[in-house]
Amino acid sequence: MHKEIELISKRNKVFRIVEDDCTYIIKKFENHENYIMEKEILNILKKAGVKVPSIIKEEENHLYLEDLGEFNFLDWYEEQEKSNTLDLRMVNTLCSYLKSFYSAVFGFYKEQYILYDVNFKNFIIAGNEIYGLDFEQVRLGNIQEDAGKLLAFGLTYSPSMTEWKNNFRNIFIEILSKKLNIEKEKIIEEEQKELKAIEKRRKLL
Repeated sequence: MHKEIELISKRNKVFRIVEDDCTYIIKKFENHENYIMEKEILNILKKAGVKVPSIIKEEENHLYLEDLGEFNFLDWYEEQEKSNTLDLRMVNTLCSYLKSFYSAVFGFYKEQYILYDVNFKNFIIAGNEIYGLDFEQVRLGNIQEDAGKLLAFGLTYSPSMTEWKNNFRNIFIEILSKKLNIEKEKIIEEEQKELKAIEKRRKLL
């Protein structure tokens, strides 16, 4: 049995391939430079021991990737809010993952690179571990930019600005600032910039 299931992607064509008792992901890049960046970052992270899907095979502008499943950090986040709970272990795991990512790319490039395109959907939860996805937009930047975006997105996922989300935000920023050794004020400044950008984008829709 061979089955192709198209997955949601803003920039590329992504498919989950089901063959008998195994599955894998094919990511078809529209932009060659994005393909090169994604492949490079995946290899850097894998060598550094950072949790990412393995590259099974590569072709021109195509990556065949290990299938880690569909349950991502946004799914977990929404489940936690619905049940009015908050598992701090998973919050710590995400912050530790981010620290390992920034450490690995800095160690390779000797300059600070960031995810840039960062949101809860880009972190897959498998076996109580977090794996990162989608590195084609990685670029030079300040870590607080990523942190501020994550906080802003966390607050504005529907329903936005709930009491639970604000509580999560406060806990998240405490753990994140300590793990990444960044002043909370710098993260909050970036969060406010992103909240304004989100509001502007929504008004244009």
